[in-house]
Formats: sequence, structure tokens, C-alpha cells
Amino acid sequence: MHFIPCFLLLAALTGVLPNSARAEEISLVTQRQQFLRAEQALNQNRDAEYLALAPGLKGYPLYPYLQYQWLKNRLDADSEIKQFLVDHAASRYAAGLRQRWLLALGKKQQWQLLMNNYQGSDDPELQCYAGLAQFQTGQILEAFNQARALWLSGKSQPDNCDALFEIFKASPYFNTELIKQRFHAALNRDNQNLAGHLTRFFSGPELDLANTWLTLHRQPEAVATDTGWRKYVDQAGELLAHAIDRWLETDVEAATTTWDNTKSQIAVPPATAAFIEKRIAVALALKRDNRAYARLSKLENSDESAREWRVRAALNMQNWQDVATAIAGLNEEEKSREKWQYWQARGWAETGQNAAAGTLFQQLAKNRSFYGFLAASRLRQSISLVDRPLMVPAQDLDYLQNQTDFQIVSELIAIDRKPEAKRQWWYAVGKLDNRLLPAAAKLAQQWHEPALAISTIAKANHWDDVNLRFPLEYIRQIQSNASAQQLDPALILGLIRQESAFDELADSPAGAKGLMQVMPKTGKQIAADLHDSWDSDYNLFKPELNLKYGSFYFKKLLQQFNGHVPLAAAAYNAGANKVKRWLPENRPLPADIWIETIPYKETRGYVASVLMYSLIYQQRLQRDSLKIDDLLREVMPG
Repeated sequence: MHFIPCFLLLAALTGVLPNSARAEEISLVTQRQQFLRAEQALNQNRDAEYLALAPGLKGYPLYPYLQYQWLKNRLDADSEIKQFLVDHAASRYAAGLRQRWLLALGKKQQWQLLMNNYQGSDDPELQCYAGLAQFQTGQILEAFNQARALWLSGKSQPDNCDALFEIFKASPYFNTELIKQRFHAALNRDNQNLAGHLTRFFSGPELDLANTWLTLHRQPEAVATDTGWRKYVDQAGELLAHAIDRWLETDVEAATTTWDNTKSQIAVPPATAAFIEKRIAVALALKRDNRAYARLSKLENSDESAREWRVRAALNMQNWQDVATAIAGLNEEEKSREKWQYWQARGWAETGQNAAAGTLFQQLAKNRSFYGFLAASRLRQSISLVDRPLMVPAQDLDYLQNQTDFQIVSELIAIDRKPEAKRQWWYAVGKLDNRLLPAAAKLAQQWHEPALAISTIAKANHWDDVNLRFPLEYIRQIQSNASAQQLDPALILGLIRQESAFDELADSPAGAKGLMQVMPKTGKQIAADLHDSWDSDYNLFKPELNLKYGSFYFKKLLQQFNGHVPLAAAAYNAGANKVKRWLPENRPLPADIWIETIPYKETRGYVASVLMYSLIYQQRLQRDSLKIDDLLREVMPG
């Protein structure tokens, strides 16, 4: 069936389309209505009505989705499920139905049927059923390999894995060394419940040692006062290192002092000692401690993280000679990165090498990036947007719109199933040749799905279509809220672009929701402040409310941090209390250095992106109220 996008319905009904296309679109609308009736019948357990409606939808793009919903609750219908897996093997719903079916087969111990249809899985529950099925069907070695991998993961496994583990423990492939390995894997994952559970397999001195490991894991400061761990001479070095590693999370100063006073008294394996030395050096740098640079400089075989934090430690002290030395210590690939090129030029400028600095700043200022914009500011130049719109052949767009996977996306959008449409989109895009990714991004843009367009064009590594990457969705509501809060609309757009990329249904793992990723707790407090009613956390998915509350909250943070945009942006991401702890102690710090030395990698990138996006949006809005110098005022001591 030739597909005509749903947004052409009006043209079809008003006679603008040719007769054949108009009839096809009307047919699609009829099928859509029949789909919704069939789905309602299914959800209300009106099976006879569903079975009467479903056959008429076999040519409709969402038929596999409908059948999936029917069969996922009828997992004993083995023959129907197997037929679905054949008929719709290319569908996204095949894998989901197969998983549900195989889990049901495992629960019913239908081992041979499970093995006949098992194609591997990342789900530990299904992996354990597969291991049992392998054992029961004579694939003994495969079963024990599966059991060993699950056993050593350090994770608590689903209850159905117990049967597989019991078989494994009774086999000649199991030994007490595997118990010790699982115990330490659990500690490394901070799975204290599993580690504690495993101590029941130990006895005598081994039990005492396991309990010592657990004590130092739970109370790492005990390594300084309790000397009992020292009697385990062969493991004392690892015990000390494990405790220090844990203690650094809560008290860097005490952990560092204890390590420095104790490490010479204990035989610590060289690789372990090097790991702890790096952990301490970086922990000091994260605290902006002036001892960090010296410790980072003493590290042998530094990795990328240590080398970069050595530069940041020098920047924090504004010791430009140390900055130059630290940048010289980067490897060639690291030196070529724009970030360190900028700091190389900054160092030259600070030490009187103005010609060299100016040349490098000129090169960087050509880039549409945070560091490019910083370089332009140093030169008193306007920022460069480098806009190169994508030119996508019409036949590529037509090709995608006629692919079943994309027809499914369009229909899901048409019936307002945005989360399902998003999942289907990434399934469809994942199957595309890279050559077609730009066309997919343009298609998402045409369908008014900016978040999908932005993410898809990033996957294509095409960065220069400014209108596509920086859309102006919701602009009237944004401008209205900006006016109400006396904010520059470019700042709100920059926040939205970073927070959700204009996905009004964005829902983070932490629970932040909507365009500006407002936390429900924050939203509820703002509702009280504004004397608004609060019905549900899901209200935050409404663009008008989310924009109102997000703008209100950002203005509140700006006021808290005296109008300092980078500080307010950092607080929007990481919380105001953390930002207060990150303020310099004794003297002002240039804003670019403060941003570069933010301890959290996510927040460091977040602040840089919000500033960059805001400046881009200022140009898109043809405004000039935001000045880089104003955005990058010195950060004053807390």
C-alpha cells in the first residue's frame, strides 16, 4: 500500500489530492478508526468483537501492534505466537512477544520448546530459564557456562536462577573459589546484601576475613582505628586500598591522611597502589584543593582522566606555567581537542605570547561551539553559526515514508501514542543505512517531531543544519513566559534544548519531566508558591505548565546567584547546594575556569551547552541582548 502521511488528510477531504490518493487516505482513516475500536474491544475483554474487527486490519500498519497486544495476554497460544513470529519477524513487536512467550515456557518447564525458539537475551530471568533448558535437554556445558556468567556478575539474580545455581553448585565445575569471586564482585558493585548473603558459605578464618571485608566496606573509616585487618598479611594491602577507595567518597582529607601514613607499612600491590594514588589526586582536584596538581604530576602511567584533571588543577590555581606543562603532558590526540586548544591559547595570552594566542583564537572562533564562542569573545568578534542546511533528495523522503517501519511511526503519532512512536522510530532508524539518516532527520522535522530530528541528525554526525538542530517550537509560549519572568527567551530556549531537546514527554530516570525537565517535588512547590492547583505529576508533561514552572524556577535560581547565568544553570542541573560548595573560597575565579573545573562531568558539559545554545538561539531570534562578557562574569567566593 502506498503511504500518504496523515497530515495530508485535510487535503484529501477537501479534494486537493488526486482521486486515487484521496481514496487511499480516506481508507487509511477508516482503518485507523477500526483499529481504535478493535483495541478498545481488546482492552475491555470483548473478545468476539475484537476477533470480528481484527481480520479487516491485516493491511493496516498497526496490525502487528494490535496482534501483539492480543497475544501477549494469551501466552499459551503457542501455534498463533509461532505464526506471528514468522509473519512479523521484521516487526519490533516480534522480539517483545518472543521474550514474554519464552518466559512463560520457562515457568511451565517446557524446556524443548523454549530451546527451539531461544535466540539469546540480555534478561537474566530468561537467561536462567535458558540455562535450565540447556541442562534439561543435554547441553550441559552450555548450561554451566550460562550459570557461571550469571553467578560472577556481582548482581542479585531473579528467584528462578536459584534452581540453575543449585545444579551448578552440585556440579564438578563449581568450587569455593567461585564463591570468593562472587563475594568480591558483589562488593565491587556495592551489593552489600548479596555479599552478606554469601558469607554463609564461609567458615572459620575465611568467614572472619569475609566479615572484615564487609566491615571495611560499610565503615571504611575503621581502617584508621581498627587494626584487626592487618593480620591478614596477604590481603592487607587490598583491604587498605578498598577502605580508602570507599572513604574518599565521604571524607577526602581523612582518607588521604590515613593512606599517606599507612601505605609504607603495608605491602600494597603496585597496580592497586597506583589506582589509589590516582583516586586521591583526582579527588583533591574535584575539591579544588591546591595539593592536587603536585599529586597528579607524580602519577606514573597517567590515564586520560588524570592528565585532564592535572590541567584543571593548574587552571584552578591560575598558574599558567603549570597549565602549559600539563597541556604538554597530554597525548597528541588530546592536545588537538578544541577544549585544550582554547586553554593553550588562554595560557599564551596570560603569559604575553599574544601573537600565538591570537592566531589560535582566530582558528577556534570559526567553530560553532562553546570554546569557539569563548575564542570569539577574546577577539571581540561575533560568533559564527556555520549554517549549512541539509539538502535531502525527495526520493529518499518518499522511500522512507513508504517503509512499513516509518508508516507505523506515522500512525502512532496520528493516534497520539507518542512514547510508542518514539520507540518505533528508533527501531526503524536503527535498521537504516547511514546514508539515509539525514533523510530520516528531515522526515522527523516535517512531522513536527523536533526531538527525533535532533537526535537523528546527531546520529548522522551532521552538525551544520542550524534550523533543524535548533528549532523554535513553542516559541510564543516561551516568549510569553520569558516576558513574565523578565528572562531572555534565548536562555529558556537554551535550557530546553539541553534538557529535553524539545521532547514534551521527556521523562528522566530521576523523575524530571517535560520540556524543561521539572522535578515533581519542585513543580509541586512552585504550584504552592503561585497558588496553582496541583492534580498530578503528569501535569508537567503539558508544555504550557512546564514552561511556566521551568521559567519560574530558573528565574528563582538566577536571583539566588545574583544574576550569574552559569551558576544558575549549574544549579538547575545539579542543585543549588552543590553549586554553593563549588564556589571559590578565597578569591574570584574567571567564569571559564570555574566552568572547566566543575567537579561533575555532566554539569560541566551542561553549563557549556546551555550557554552555547542560548547564544545560538539569540541569533536565531535576531536579538543581541545576551553578551558573552555578561554571561561570563567572574565567580565570586562563597
